[in-house]
Amino acid sequence: MALGRQLTLARSDGAGAFVLACITEQRSLEINNEEIDITKPSCTDPGSKLTLALMYGIQSIRFSGQGAFVDTVTMKAVTADAVNQVITEYQVTVPGVGTFEGDMLVSMTFSGDKTNELQADIRCAMTGALTFVPAV
Repeated sequence: MALGRQLTLARSDGAGAFVLACITEQRSLEINNEEIDITKPSCTDPGSKLTLALMYGIQSIRFSGQGAFVDTVTMKAVTADAVNQVITEYQVTVPGVGTFEGDMLVSMTFSGDKTNELQADIRCAMTGALTFVPAV
């Protein structure tokens, strides 16, 4: 059994390694495959029943994480990527599924109230080619 906290986001250190970003609460990875309708009526029997035919369109892969903002060097670098619109290589590991690596665009939202910890919501979208290594 895999634990949800083992779903991780790591940022490239620029030297070939990845450093874990500290996300304290919820994490998710969405793989969205756009569907393109390629249904065509019969040319010989235009009034016949249509059967839906689909093909894949654009694939998007997005990561999101929420929780208390932990002030680490890596989280400051992730924040700087968002603030400065820097595209950086990231790695997302989904236990029992595999590892996704590729460039990501990062967006962040910070929130808080007068008595609790500062909260951060991270949203990342993979851009360009990515590498997927299945778990063994």
